[in-house]
Amino acid sequence: MEVNQLLLSQEFLRGEPGAYGLTSKGEQFGSEREHWNGYGGIARRSFETTHYDPAIVEALDLAPENLAKVRETITMRKQAQSAASQLARAEAEKTFKQLMASKEAVAPDKGIDPVKVLMVVAGVVVVVGVSYGIYRGVARIKRVKAERASE
Repeated sequence: MEVNQLLLSQEFLRGEPGAYGLTSKGEQFGSEREHWNGYGGIARRSFETTHYDPAIVEALDLAPENLAKVRETITMRKQAQSAASQLARAEAEKTFKQLMASKEAVAPDKGIDPVKVLMVVAGVVVVVGVSYGIYRGVARIKRVKAERASE
């Protein structure tokens, strides 16, 4: 991370973490190579790597002040990212709590209604009674047919 920031500060790289590219100054000392996993279609994954000539070390200004400035820049970026993440998390939590409060305010009472329970029980009793009546009726019809056949 420090090396990338050092290269960025001395204009060998452009971009931001995770999406760096070589500048024209950087192309004098390095090259970008694309790699992929060998699959096509939806399974294809590719990434680029940057390879530098060891001579770039001579071109870099590695003064302690520059290195300290790079470390400070990295620290400030991490602090800003952390603050933004905390702010986003707090905002998401606030939105979630508001949504849940509005749902609770609109939600009807979920108590058991005794009238509905009575209706369901009565319906079950009727279905069982009709089923038993059909069963007994079919058995009687079979018995009557059997008696007539034996006469």
